[in-house]
Amino acid sequence: MVINRMTDKKQYLVDYSFEYSVDDDKQLTGLFWADGLCKLNFIEFGDVISFDATFKTNRYKMVFVSFTGIDNHCRNVTLGAGLLASESIESYKWLLNSFVNSFGRQPKVVVTDQDPAMKQAIEEVFSTSRHRLCMWHITKKVADKVGHELCNNDEFKMRMCDIVWTDSIEPEEFERQWKLVMIEFGLTENKWTDDMFSMRYMWISVFYRHDPMSGLMRTTSRSESENHFFCQVSNSQLTLVEFMNHFDGAMDVQRSIFFDQQIEIYGTITEYLPMDTKLEGPQIRISLKDFKAHGDGLLEMFGVKEIPDKYVMKRWTKDMVPNELNGKFDIKVGDKDVQHKAKQIAREIIHTEEYLILKAKQKGKQQKKMKGVQIEKDPRDKDNEVEDDEEEDEFEDYKGSSDDGSQEEDQ
Repeated sequence: MVINRMTDKKQYLVDYSFEYSVDDDKQLTGLFWADGLCKLNFIEFGDVISFDATFKTNRYKMVFVSFTGIDNHCRNVTLGAGLLASESIESYKWLLNSFVNSFGRQPKVVVTDQDPAMKQAIEEVFSTSRHRLCMWHITKKVADKVGHELCNNDEFKMRMCDIVWTDSIEPEEFERQWKLVMIEFGLTENKWTDDMFSMRYMWISVFYRHDPMSGLMRTTSRSESENHFFCQVSNSQLTLVEFMNHFDGAMDVQRSIFFDQQIEIYGTITEYLPMDTKLEGPQIRISLKDFKAHGDGLLEMFGVKEIPDKYVMKRWTKDMVPNELNGKFDIKVGDKDVQHKAKQIAREIIHTEEYLILKAKQKGKQQKKMKGVQIEKDPRDKDNEVEDDEEEDEFEDYKGSSDDGSQEEDQ
């Protein structure tokens, strides 16, 4: 039934695509899907993505995998999703090939944990992508690998944080400082630290400093946040059709939420840079504290009426991609019955949220079941408040910190 439903979607929804695989017994082993808005989002925000697997979303024990990016408001955006019967290398290769078939290209940077099956599949399928390992999953192992006593050493923690989380030094300087730390704290014979140094190109920040937007995502925390979001509206007793209904409802909510504060320019000129004036010989150096309050006057002083387009990154502009559910559907058919069916399918997809609310009320568990659906604010908003740069502040206990500033649980 789930394949029939997706076939209908593909027929009537603009740019909707899906792929599936079955085994010799005709049992479903893989499913991947993405709609038109996912594809638009990937065109603009597919520079760096992450994906992670989660369980207990359906009764068939299929693993749910969501592909996550960061949109122009610095929020999580779902770029596609899949279900797999196993986490084998072949399963992940099939999933990534389906991703490329749907989107037409590979991402520039992809972030995952250290799962060996994912690693090999990425090497073979995402051959032009840079594979980055989640820094949190690595740094959380430090205490077990080098000893808790050393991890409680403030000097050791500070020295490690200064070179691991920063991208403001050159790679050669990182290598020099790492070796000095290993010598000073007696870790030159530690196999784990040697292994981590040998794979430094896959996780240390300085080796990604020249990859555009790579600093946006250094851990898989956003994928895990997405998985948590979707798990709020699913459980291990759902059929695949029910799971897809719940997924569509969650996507509807994710796309319909709007924020009062919208960042139009990010990474170029922000609204909260320090305002200072400093005399330097015959010149005066001015930096901005509140661009809204002082920016216009400063630009006018230099005869500039507006910020030149070349200094504004298109990726961060407000209306880059319409933040709405892909409600477009193709009804260019002659038969009225077929046209009616197309509209019916579109309504079913678009109004899935109402179905979820009704079902939750019937079970008498509205507040518990709809925690991830009936919301007034984005459930990811709290998770995503803290910027990446605050990670190193949370690194002191070597449990690490996620890209969104939240502490992650060991899986």
